[in-house]
Amino acid sequence: MHTVEIPDKNIKIYVPEHLGECSAEQYINMCNLAFKFITNQINYTEFKTHGIYYLLNMVPSQKVDEATEIQKFSNLSLLADLVDSFFETNEEGTVKTIKQFYINNPIYKIVGASKNYYGPSNEFNNVKFGEYVDALSHFADFHETGETQYLYLLMATFYREKRSKKLSKEKFTKDIRVVYNSERVDKLAKVFRVQNIGVIYGFYLLFASFQKYLTTAKLYVQGKEIDLSILFDGEETIESDIPGIGMKSTLYTIAESGIFGTLKEVRNTPLWEVLIRMYDIRKRDLDAIAQQKKLEKTT
Repeated sequence: MHTVEIPDKNIKIYVPEHLGECSAEQYINMCNLAFKFITNQINYTEFKTHGIYYLLNMVPSQKVDEATEIQKFSNLSLLADLVDSFFETNEEGTVKTIKQFYINNPIYKIVGASKNYYGPSNEFNNVKFGEYVDALSHFADFHETGETQYLYLLMATFYREKRSKKLSKEKFTKDIRVVYNSERVDKLAKVFRVQNIGVIYGFYLLFASFQKYLTTAKLYVQGKEIDLSILFDGEETIESDIPGIGMKSTLYTIAESGIFGTLKEVRNTPLWEVLIRMYDIRKRDLDAIAQQKKLEKTT
């Protein structure tokens, strides 16, 4: 967090340094601006100016004299520079990319006209492998075309109504959504078209951040650290430099092996359980390759 202090008024304000530090409202507003920026509806200076207002929960005043306005503009320009921390810049300083290294979902619930919709829990712990594989297709399609219809399909893949079962207090570790049905995605995508684009693009950025996280994720399983990066080594990347690992092909391969049962059962297996199994398979392959090379050197 950035710290802004106004000593003469004894005020101290904390300003998020990146999307991962934003409240839900700040996140949606900043993602709204980010979408307008990447689609050339506003320039970078406008992004920063509007952004600092959102982050400070300020509303532009229409009742100020000229001298006050000049002073205010000067202060605002200095504060707006804090928004630079939301971006990474290439070596030439010509391309700005939003920083993405968060996996907690700031938009867990969407309020609809007649019902609410719930999405992935933090770290995508309540996601099944099938819905994740389907989502990757929409994710890649948006990168390929830039068409917003795929953003709505991506959100519709994950966000669903609550089950009739009583809500558990552990809402971020226990899935409260109705069971995923790929045949409903198109219909739900149309429902989400009335949502603020900050919500829609905001979820896309969360999914992209989760994808980047997977390429370097390290977690403990039965007391041992495993590094998921071995799943992505040598894989091709799509335009955004966010790697894919041929998940649809992997889905069929796992189903053919019968490890988790039929294709339908594999699709209904928790995402993290499949990823850990994939890690185990990949590690065995790498160990076998290393052993073979060692034998070749001794013969």
